[in-house]
Amino acid sequence: MMIILYLFAYFSILTFCGLVIKRILKYKNMPVHLRWELYPVAHEPFRNKYGGSYYEEVEWWNKKNKKDHLAEFWVMFEEIFLLKGVYVHNKKLWLFSFPFHLGLYLISATAIIITCSAVLDLSSIISILNAQNIFGKIILYLTKVTAYSGLALTFIGGIGLLIKRLSEKKYKFYNTPLDIINLLFILILTISISATLIFSNSSFTLSEEFVKNLFSFNFAAISNKLFIIHIVLISIFLLYFPLTKMMHLFAKYFTYHNVRWEDEPNYKGGKLERRIKEALNFDIGWSAPHVRTGKTWAEAATTLPPEMKNVE
Repeated sequence: MMIILYLFAYFSILTFCGLVIKRILKYKNMPVHLRWELYPVAHEPFRNKYGGSYYEEVEWWNKKNKKDHLAEFWVMFEEIFLLKGVYVHNKKLWLFSFPFHLGLYLISATAIIITCSAVLDLSSIISILNAQNIFGKIILYLTKVTAYSGLALTFIGGIGLLIKRLSEKKYKFYNTPLDIINLLFILILTISISATLIFSNSSFTLSEEFVKNLFSFNFAAISNKLFIIHIVLISIFLLYFPLTKMMHLFAKYFTYHNVRWEDEPNYKGGKLERRIKEALNFDIGWSAPHVRTGKTWAEAATTLPPEMKNVE
C-alpha cells in the first residue's frame, strides 16, 4: 500500500509541473492583445511617475528605447507580495487577502528549504535542517518561523476571506462554487499541516525524509497516519491547482508585460505587424449593433454596419 502513496505523490508533482508549463506556454502564445494606452508603464525611466511615454520624444524611432527593468521588478513585487492593487482599491478586503497570500508564500518558502535540505543531504554535503552547527540551528529556527507564521497567516486570512465572500452581498456576484471550495480546501490543508507539525513533525524530519525518498525512489514505510493524510492532501492540492483561478500567480507576469506594459512600436514588416494581421483575420463569433458575426475583424474595422450606411 505504501508504494501507492509514493506513486500518487509522483503523479501529482509531475501533473502539476506539466499543467503549469502548459498554461504558461498558452499565456505566452496568446494572440496580440487589444493595443491601447495603459499608462503609466513601469519601464519608462523618468516618465512612469506621470504616465508618459518615449513616443513623446521627437523622432523617437531614431533613438534607442531604454527600459527600466528594476522599476518593472519593483511594481511586480508590490503587486504580487504586497497586493498593492487590492490595498489601493479595497483596503477592507486587503486586511484578509494580504495575510492569506503572505502566509502561502511563507509556506512555499518552507517547502523550498526542506527540499534543498533533502537534496544537500542526499549529495552528502549537509542536511541544513538537522545540522548540529550554528548554521543548521539558525536555518531550523527560521524554517519554524516561516512554517508556523505562514500557517497562522493563511488560516486567519482564509477565514476572513471566506466570511466576506459568504456574508457581503457585493462579493456574492463574483463567487463561484470553486472559489469557496478553494478556500475551504486550503483551510483544511492548513489545519492538517499544523497538526502534523505540532504532534509528530516539529523538526521537519518526516518531511525531509519523505522528500529524500522521492528523489532516491526509496519507498520506505511511513507509520505516522497524520503525515500520510498530510501528503495525500498536498498531492490532491497540486493536482487541481493548475485547473483553477489560482493560476493567476503565473498569469500576472503576462498581464503586466504582454498587456499593460507592452508598448513596442509596430514597424512595417516586423513581428508585431504579422501578429496584428493574424489577429485581424480572426472570425467574429458574436454580434452587436456595430458588429456583425460571420466577418473578420479586418472587415468589421473597414466597413460600416448596414443601418449606418445612410447616416450622414
